[in-house]
Amino acid sequence: MRVLHVNSENTWRGGEQQMAYLIEELNQRGVYNKVLCRENSAFEKYAKKNNIDFKTSGFKGLKISDAYQLRLFAKDVDLIHVHTANAHTVAYLSAKLFGNKKPICVSKRTDFPVKSPSKYNHAQIKKVLCVSKAISRITKAGINDQNKVEVVYSGINPARFSGEQLSLKQKLNIPEQKILIGNTSALAPQKDYFTFLQVAKQLSEYEFVIMGEGPLQREIQEFAQQLALKNIHFTGFLDNVHEYLASLDLFLITSQTEGLGTSILDAMTCKVPVVATDAGGISEIVIDDETGSLHAVKDVSGLTEAVKRLTQSSELRAKLTARAYDNVQQNFTKNQTAERTYALYREMLI
Repeated sequence: MRVLHVNSENTWRGGEQQMAYLIEELNQRGVYNKVLCRENSAFEKYAKKNNIDFKTSGFKGLKISDAYQLRLFAKDVDLIHVHTANAHTVAYLSAKLFGNKKPICVSKRTDFPVKSPSKYNHAQIKKVLCVSKAISRITKAGINDQNKVEVVYSGINPARFSGEQLSLKQKLNIPEQKILIGNTSALAPQKDYFTFLQVAKQLSEYEFVIMGEGPLQREIQEFAQQLALKNIHFTGFLDNVHEYLASLDLFLITSQTEGLGTSILDAMTCKVPVVATDAGGISEIVIDDETGSLHAVKDVSGLTEAVKRLTQSSELRAKLTARAYDNVQQNFTKNQTAERTYALYREMLI
C-alpha cells in the first residue's frame, strides 16, 4: 500500500505529532508513506530527519497550484490522507479541477461544524476520520453519506515517558513541598488559559505552570499581570516536556473547545491526576469521578474546588490515576490508532 499524507501547517502541534506517529506505525506494517507539506515547515524538517519521501508546497492563496502539485505527486499512490483543513481543500480542488481519481481520507480534529459540504460530499472523499465521538456527531450533520464518518481516537506513545524524569520544581526553583499544577497545551484561543489563570488566582497557596507557546502568549502573560499573580510560571516551549510532566501534582486543562485532548492522555500516562472542562471530546477521556474530574467550561469555582479536593485526598488521586492510566493503555495508544486507520484504508481500496 502507498499513501500520500498531506499537511499544510507551518508549526508542530498535536495534529502533526499524530501524523508522525501514524507514519511511523504504518511503516512497520509495510506501508510506503509519502508526504506533501508546507515549505520550511516543522514537518518538512521532520521528513528530512526521518528520510521520508516528501515534497513541499506553499499552501497559500487560492491553492490552485498546490492542488495541481498534489495531483502530480499522487500519481503513484493508492490513496491520499489529508490531515489539516487546508490540505483537505487542496485535495478537493485536485479532484474537482484536475481530475485526481485517488480516494481521499480526511482527518477531522476540530469541533467546527462542516461549513463547506461540497468538500466533504465529493465522490473522492471516501472516509472522514473524527478524533472523537463528539466530533463525529458534529461532522455528520454536514455529510450526506454518514457511513463514511468514522471515529479514530488519537493515540500517544507510552514509551515516550519511560525514560528519566526531571524535576520541574527544581527547574523553576519551587520548594518541593509546594503543590504544582500545570498544562502543556498551546497558548491558543480555544485552550482558554484565561480561566486557568483565574483558578490560579483563587489558589494562591499553589504554584501554576504553563509549558508551551502560541499566538496568545502575550495576551495571556498580560492577563496574569493584571491579576497580579505571583504563583504562575511560563516556561515557553520545552522540547523535552515529556521529561517534566510526571513532576506535576495535577494537570488542569480549561479548554473551551477540544477535539480530543492528547495532552490529557500524556498526563494520565504519567499518573498525574486531571481536572478538565467538558469541551468537545474531553469527556470521552475524562470520565467524572472515574478517570478525572470534569466541569463546565469557564466554571472557575467548580474547577477551583476540584483542584482542592484532589490535592487534599491521596486516596482519590490514587483511584483516578490508576483508572485513567489503564484506560489510556487499553484505548489510546498510537498502535491502536494506526491499526484502526490501516483497517479503514483497506476498506477504501476494496
